[in-house]
Amino acid sequence: MDSEPRKMRPIVSLNLREQIEKEVRSAIIKGRFQPGERLIESTIATEMGVSRAPVREVLSALEREGLVVNIPRRGNFVVDFTNKDIDEIYSFRLLLEIGAMRRAMERCTTQDLDNLQRLVDDLDEAMVRQDDSESITNLDMYFHEYICSLADHSRLYSTWKSIRMQTQLLIGVTSKTHYRYPHEPAQWHQTILNAFKTKDLVTAEKKLSEHILDGRTRAINALTFIHATE
Repeated sequence: MDSEPRKMRPIVSLNLREQIEKEVRSAIIKGRFQPGERLIESTIATEMGVSRAPVREVLSALEREGLVVNIPRRGNFVVDFTNKDIDEIYSFRLLLEIGAMRRAMERCTTQDLDNLQRLVDDLDEAMVRQDDSESITNLDMYFHEYICSLADHSRLYSTWKSIRMQTQLLIGVTSKTHYRYPHEPAQWHQTILNAFKTKDLVTAEKKLSEHILDGRTRAINALTFIHATE
């Protein structure tokens, strides 16, 4: 799905810090840097044509997002996941998103349902076009984020966003290698949305649970494959 070059792109924007962060985050999400891979500050700076100082700042910012891990005396690495890490992320999502769905179902409008349907349709089209993994995972996450925002619960929403980037990284790894056919991701979301539209909370929760637990299994399989080929 991704055919982008391995090297980072030179930065030409005046907003240097923001552009470096966007580029490095994108490279991680798209899998140009694999989970557990070392991020060499000087190499990234050279490839982008910038000094090491803003790159160092960006890696610190991405560490706060959960995408980078700094190991003293060893350097910065793309976050890696054990099976326990993956289980915790997905089980935590399940708790948060079921709670969000219960509240959101009472608050959503016809316009909200139309917006959610548009996200599902856009996800399906992106998969068929074989868009890059970052675009696909963004659409996937926007669907879930939209429901969380509809819950009108700032603490729940903030907590969900705290694991957003690690979730997106795991979905990105999964989307490239572990879907059986292009329409599958959209179909998962459509079944959730169909129940949401009819305010069938029992079915909506069931489909959401199946979707998240399926994602957990796919993520474990994908990371197992990556670790086995290292």
